[in-house]
Amino acid sequence: MALLQGQTAQHGAAGALASFMLLMLLSGSCNTILMKFMVMQQVPTGPGAASTGFDHPFFQSLLMMIGESLCLVAYIGTHYQQKKGQGSDLMSPEAPRIVFMVACILDWTATTLVNMAYVLIAASVVQMTRGAIVIFTCLFSVIFLGRRQHGYHLVGVGLVFMGITLVSLSAFVNPSHTPQARSPAYQRFLGIGLCMGAQIFQASMLVYEEKIMSRYSVPPLQVVGMEGVCGIMVGMVLLSFLNFFNLESAPVAYYQITHSTPLLMAVVGSIFSIAIFNYSGVTVTQQASATARSTIDVSRTILIWAVELLLHWNTFNVIQLAGFVILAFGTLLYNRLITFAALDPAPEALPIACKDP
Repeated sequence: MALLQGQTAQHGAAGALASFMLLMLLSGSCNTILMKFMVMQQVPTGPGAASTGFDHPFFQSLLMMIGESLCLVAYIGTHYQQKKGQGSDLMSPEAPRIVFMVACILDWTATTLVNMAYVLIAASVVQMTRGAIVIFTCLFSVIFLGRRQHGYHLVGVGLVFMGITLVSLSAFVNPSHTPQARSPAYQRFLGIGLCMGAQIFQASMLVYEEKIMSRYSVPPLQVVGMEGVCGIMVGMVLLSFLNFFNLESAPVAYYQITHSTPLLMAVVGSIFSIAIFNYSGVTVTQQASATARSTIDVSRTILIWAVELLLHWNTFNVIQLAGFVILAFGTLLYNRLITFAALDPAPEALPIACKDP
């Protein structure tokens, strides 16, 4: 009887984990598609004004921070009783608020650069180029964490670099395959450069967060939520500065949102999708592993590309496909979801390798 109950519990846990994985896949894909959908909308900027695209990357970053801040609500809801029972304060005094602000600035910068890229290149190219985070995470892990990289790490990074190169070329070779074909080549090059630059900041944030959680007792969901709260404060100050110098107009963004139902729905959907994505992502990492999260990211790219093709936002490009296959293979190899004996570390280094991501 006890064995039967144990098996039932295991099946229930596995089913819950699978649900969170599916939720992470769908919410992450929806967020990328909705962000691209926003910049495609043509809405008047004021009464009697001409319709223009929703080109407000800093405002979009603020929306993402609002979504991330909702994770703090989830953290409070899921951990309040536990913390109360332990007799400790909900916000650990061991974690200074400044550590969240540093991570927030890195996250804000990365998010804004990606938002700028949505205007210039296809969402699937944006998502694939994000795979460069493997390269920079590997580099920063060696420099700042002193982590040893083995053969499968190096080959995986090399394949990721090769895949991104092909994906980038797909925006220039046979340009008639993309809706961005009418834009100048320098804009497509700029879009890819913005994505690559974003991954430098994103990788820095991941390495920094790992350092935070190894030094302080801070749950990952609290980290995401606090970064969102800090991000809202940074966003309000930054947008005030940008509005003053006419670099970006929050009132125009607000007018466009309130005068376009599709745009308003996309904004609300993006906020909740990023919150659900982060919440489910933390759950998957805690209950499964970081490698499971990496696999879902690869699957997310496929889904985003499929939706783009279905909606005719993009057309099939064999170079992009080849780049994605190589990129995905490199990512899976780096995370040891695919193994080759020749690339495995020596037996004496195996315990160390098992600790590496």
